[in-house]
Amino acid sequence: MNTPSKDRGDVTPSSAQDSSQGSPRGYVRWKIRTRAHLAYHLKGLARRQGWETADLLRLLILLSAASRFLTLPGNERFQKQVQLHRIAGKRGYSPRVGASNTVLLSVQLPQGAAQLITTYASLTGQSRNELVIGLLEVGLVMYLKAENAFLEAIRSLRLTAP
Repeated sequence: MNTPSKDRGDVTPSSAQDSSQGSPRGYVRWKIRTRAHLAYHLKGLARRQGWETADLLRLLILLSAASRFLTLPGNERFQKQVQLHRIAGKRGYSPRVGASNTVLLSVQLPQGAAQLITTYASLTGQSRNELVIGLLEVGLVMYLKAENAFLEAIRSLRLTAP
């Protein structure tokens, strides 16, 4: 019976990989620190809608990131900042989120989206956690507005149905 050995290197990587493992098709797992009441609302919505919390977080982040990243400035200054970021590889200031009354949530993002978020956070001077929380809040509002519009459409159909 063949068993994978560590010295041969035939260990199959999982689909939920950390960014340090470098798989082009994997996911990046992040732990984000958020306020307890936001985590409570996110977990409650996930439970009511039948989502896994990590899946809902991924949806909300990518939903709000799409609108933010599609409107990135296309000017020369921004392109220079991106090039400088590639050379330097880090940013000088990293604000911290206070640990009082906060909750850690786990989220898995596709590597491409995770890299975009990290680069955008660096170039705008935000921490990655701060940016992800902002994306979650915007995505949550978008999701709830869409849900309300859908429910209104259903109600209007019921009122006009014979």
